[in-house]
Amino acid sequence: MKQSRRVDPQANLPLDPAKRRTLRKLAASGLFAAGGQLSLSGLTAWGDAHPRPSAGSMAKLRAACADANVVVCVVDAARADHFGCNGYRRQTTPNADRMAGEALVFDSHFCQDTRTAASTASLFTGQYPDTHLAYKHRPIAQSAPTMARRFGEAGFRTALFSSNVWASPMANKGLHFRDAHTTDDVRAVMKGGERWHSPEPLLRLLERWLQEQKGGRFLCYVHFIPPHIPYVAPRNMRRLFQHKQPPGYQKEKYRPGEFPFPLGREAAYTWPPLPEWINSYDANLRYGDWAVGEVERLLREAGIYEKTLLIVTADHGEAFGEHGFVFHDGSPYDEVAHIPLLVRFPHGDRIGRVNALTQSIDVLPTLCDLFRINQPKKGVQGKSLLPLMAGSKEKVHDYVFTHSHHDRDKYMVRGLDSALVLYGQNQWRALYDLKSDPEQVRNIIGNDAKKAAELMAAFRAFAQDQRWDIMYFIDPTAEYAERPRDIPGRTVPPDTERQLKALGYLK
Repeated sequence: MKQSRRVDPQANLPLDPAKRRTLRKLAASGLFAAGGQLSLSGLTAWGDAHPRPSAGSMAKLRAACADANVVVCVVDAARADHFGCNGYRRQTTPNADRMAGEALVFDSHFCQDTRTAASTASLFTGQYPDTHLAYKHRPIAQSAPTMARRFGEAGFRTALFSSNVWASPMANKGLHFRDAHTTDDVRAVMKGGERWHSPEPLLRLLERWLQEQKGGRFLCYVHFIPPHIPYVAPRNMRRLFQHKQPPGYQKEKYRPGEFPFPLGREAAYTWPPLPEWINSYDANLRYGDWAVGEVERLLREAGIYEKTLLIVTADHGEAFGEHGFVFHDGSPYDEVAHIPLLVRFPHGDRIGRVNALTQSIDVLPTLCDLFRINQPKKGVQGKSLLPLMAGSKEKVHDYVFTHSHHDRDKYMVRGLDSALVLYGQNQWRALYDLKSDPEQVRNIIGNDAKKAAELMAAFRAFAQDQRWDIMYFIDPTAEYAERPRDIPGRTVPPDTERQLKALGYLK
């Protein structure tokens, strides 16, 4: 087997000359002026760096994928607003930023759950958590229309590479993948100084697998731990941000453990000191972005990069004390719910920014639509984003929905210009006007009854479509039922328990 080449994590792959010329033309046309300056080296200060995709043909997009592979790359706990291509004024994501120059970037993409297990189960199945019910170790149903199942039946070889236990068969996720590579496989290829949650061993497994593919198409899911804790970025990445003031940092914005609503506090966590916590996170995000760049390199070296539909996204974001929440378990707000989504077509054939509301459960039906793969009429709750990609529609959702849980259940009903936060059993509610209050700090539910009723009606329709009864969120007379979060009597192997503790899931 050819040895994996260790690449400087700060290096970027060069842009294809044709794409570089295209970007120069766009820059010269003034399309980048509103969002900041574009650096053709891949280090960007973006804003609205691309226009909305012009109206085109869905048939042409399907044709672009006619012989393509699929790689879905998940960067764990990556919040969208810390990506350079989304306007963050730090070089946290140079590879994703460069990729954004030849991809579709979705500005308003949201996860369905703020924990990895339920979130990735939604990505795999196209179902909301209250329908698939794959919380913690609960399995995805064998009959579920999973991504791996749909593509496997269509003749694709399917593979999963995951450093996170909760996004793998070890936690009853990753169902129907033909090849599954998890932390046990990672340990077999680790080298001196590496850790099981570092990207390098997982990349080594991916490289070996790609070299073994002799023709035929595949769908590959790759899940990296960084920027999720523990923060283990290389020293040269840590030095980029260490002891510096994070962009837009305001001390009063971060209040770990101090919740601005009249409810009991969530279970206590220990959190790092601010602002160095944000600096460490940004360095680890740089590490995750480096891993994304390595996936691109491996695809190029295998000669299949321009025959691959590459998707970069996250399972959830991260909170640094905004709204009192830390990490991601309990927060229903944008800092955790809003995640990146970049879709690069073969040859970079479709570029632009999509501001319509989208969510993780849309990825599966979109892929099935692009690759003309049949999916059941019932069971998949997401919607194809192909009309948005082709520019033939301006929206596919009026609202998207994110579930969160720690010591109590919560939901966010998210529109483009408003958000409603609901606590279970009608305990507390908040309405936010996102145009005047994008950070979601001024509760105006007593001032706009019409908007609150509109979002509440959207939640009611959503709730009635779920397998699990969640009407108690809006009906105080409805019976409360705790979600089935684990398999009764299941024991966690000691090694898996150590991994979960390292990721902060167990104390």
